[in-house]
Amino acid sequence: MMQMTYKHKWQLNPIFMVIFQLTSIILLLTLSSLTFAAETHVIELLDLSNTPTHKTVNSIVALSPHSVELLYEIGVGNKIIATVDYADFPEEAKNIKRIGHSDFIDMEALLVLNPDLVVLSFEDTSQPLIDQLNNLHLPLLDTSVSKLDDIADKLEELGAATGHFEVGKQKAQVFRHTLKQLRERYSHKTPVKVFYQIWPEPLTTVSGGWMNDLLTDCGAINIFANGVAAYPQVSMEQVLVRMPELILKPHYHGNSNQESIDWSMWNEIPAVANQQIQLIKGDLVHRTGPRVVKGMAKVCELVDAAREQRAAL
Repeated sequence: MMQMTYKHKWQLNPIFMVIFQLTSIILLLTLSSLTFAAETHVIELLDLSNTPTHKTVNSIVALSPHSVELLYEIGVGNKIIATVDYADFPEEAKNIKRIGHSDFIDMEALLVLNPDLVVLSFEDTSQPLIDQLNNLHLPLLDTSVSKLDDIADKLEELGAATGHFEVGKQKAQVFRHTLKQLRERYSHKTPVKVFYQIWPEPLTTVSGGWMNDLLTDCGAINIFANGVAAYPQVSMEQVLVRMPELILKPHYHGNSNQESIDWSMWNEIPAVANQQIQLIKGDLVHRTGPRVVKGMAKVCELVDAAREQRAAL
């Protein structure tokens, strides 16, 4: 059976093999753990023959919107007792108590709630907040991902942690299958040069990581794939030199700031000349939850449309 324990973590992605001797039988237990670079109280799942944990998790605090979506996907959304701003999917998530946002958590409220599990993304949480959470000695489960395939792993980990092992496994299989289908359909097509405008002022794009993988899997070439920073700030001159054939602009919660750049001033850019400047729903693409494959499908369709237009010119 699986257990939940607390241990201090000092390294990224460690795999521990623990051998227990029970009378004359030696059982090999694989520790599937969620880790962080700093010393952090993290739940470990002690896995015996892939059997689900019998540790009861009745209350969960989810400190990121995508964590909420992952929890609902495996059927434990009703156990979420608090979350953060912008956790608005599915619809019933809007009724969950709010205790903070991306750079602030009401630690006193969190301590009073005393959840069985806190689910969050270490990557999207500031170090001071991580330190504060660590000081509360609450069990933490990290939902950060570095590549799209990791999302399926998180569904399985959350399923195991909450006693919904089989559901998590099944949802992960569906996610992997959908991802595989999209890759097989689009990734080998003739590449299209894409500028991904995360934010207009300062002009910000994406370099490596899972978002770059998504573009590549859609048969796109991210024109800033080799940037030094994960989300580099770039100049219009740098965009002009790279001559993108498609400009993608995610928009968030009705925010109109993405329209602050008048791209028509740069008609020499193929994407501008051919009217290939497209808005996409940021929540679908940027939340690393189960819906990201829907966002990816939309991105792939837009890349494909730009490809077909280029072939017709």
